[in-house]
Amino acid sequence: MELNLRAAVFARELGLLQGVVERRTTHQILGNVLLEVRDSRLTLTATDLDTTFVSEIPTSSVKSEGAVTVPARRLYDVLRDLPSEAEISLKVLENHHVAFSCKEPKIRIRLNGLPASDYPTRPETGQGPTLTLSFGALRRMVDKVRFAVSTEEMRLQLQGALLKTKGGGTAEMVATDGHRLALVEIDGVKADAGFEPVLVSKKILDELGKLDAGDDTAVSIIRGTNHIGFAVGSRRLYAKLDERRFPDYEKVISKENDKRATVGREDLLGAVRRIALLSGDRTKAVSLGFGPGQLVVSSESQDVGDGSQELAVAFDQGSLTLRLNARYLEQFLEAAETKDVHLFVKDEQAQCQGRPGEPLAGIRNYLYVVMPMRM
Repeated sequence: MELNLRAAVFARELGLLQGVVERRTTHQILGNVLLEVRDSRLTLTATDLDTTFVSEIPTSSVKSEGAVTVPARRLYDVLRDLPSEAEISLKVLENHHVAFSCKEPKIRIRLNGLPASDYPTRPETGQGPTLTLSFGALRRMVDKVRFAVSTEEMRLQLQGALLKTKGGGTAEMVATDGHRLALVEIDGVKADAGFEPVLVSKKILDELGKLDAGDDTAVSIIRGTNHIGFAVGSRRLYAKLDERRFPDYEKVISKENDKRATVGREDLLGAVRRIALLSGDRTKAVSLGFGPGQLVVSSESQDVGDGSQELAVAFDQGSLTLRLNARYLEQFLEAAETKDVHLFVKDEQAQCQGRPGEPLAGIRNYLYVVMPMRM
C-alpha cells in the first residue's frame, strides 16, 4: 500500500474521528485507525465497537492498494501542525510498519501498525427506512437539544436524544436529563414509511456537531436492523440501535403555564451569569422574581454574599418567585438566538417553560422546560 496526499486533508479527517477512537481499552487495535486504499480513495475507519466513524478521501496518486491500522492519536499529532500545502507519502512496510515522509519540510516518520485483518468489521445499515434532510437542519436540531442529554451513568435511557418523524415533512428531536427538557421540530424532511423513533447517542450527537459539511449537504439517516447510520457527504457515522425506552416526555410538558413574561435575551443572560457568581452551591442557583413589569434575578450565599439585578419585562400577572439552576437557564438563552425570549410560568412549584421571542429560521417549534429547585 502506497500513496501521496495533502497532509492538511488527511489531518482534518483524522481530527474528526478522534472522538470515536477508544483510548481506555485492553484492545490495542481499538486505539488505531484503519487505513484502506481502494479504487483511488483512502478510507479511514475508527470505532469503539458501539460507534463507528468512516471517512473517504479521494486521491489520484495511489501507487498500490492495501490496508493497515496505525495509532490514531499519534498519527494525528504528527500531521496536524504541518504546513497546509505539505504533501506526505504513505507507504506500508514489512511487519505492518507504516512510513510517512514529506519533502518540505523534510520529515521521515515510521509508526508501528497492526494488521487490518484484526480490525473489527465495519457495520452496515443495509436498505432500511431512510430519513433525508439538509445538514444545516440536522445541525440546528442537534445544537438546540444536545446540552440537555443526561450524563448520569445510571440513566442510560436518557443518554441520547429521541429522533422521530411527525408526518407532513416534519421531524422532532427531544432530549432530557430528568431536570430539564429541550424539544425542537423542523420542516423540510423526507421519511420513508417504517422509520420508527430512534435514540441517537450523545457520542453521535457530539460527532455530528463537529462535522464541517455545508448547510445544503444532503444527509441520509438510515435505520437498519441493528444499526443507525448517518451519511454526510463522504463521511458516515454508525451506532448500534438502542432499544431502551425513552420517557413519555409529552406528559411532562405542562399545558397550564399561562403566565407569560417577555424579556430581552442578552439582558437576562448577562444577569443570570453575573448573579450566579454569588451562589455558593454547586448548581449555581438563581431566583427569578416575577412581578408587574419587572423581573428580579437574585442569589445569596452565606459563604459568598448576595446580589440582585432588576430587568424590565412584559409581565402583567401577580408576583411569584422561581429558583432555577443557572446553567440550565443559560444554555437555553444561548440557544434561543432571538432578541427576546418568552418565559411561561404557573406558580412557584411548577416548571418554567422557555421559547424564542420570534420564529427561528428553519425551525418550526422550539421549547425548553426546566424544573424548579427547592427554595
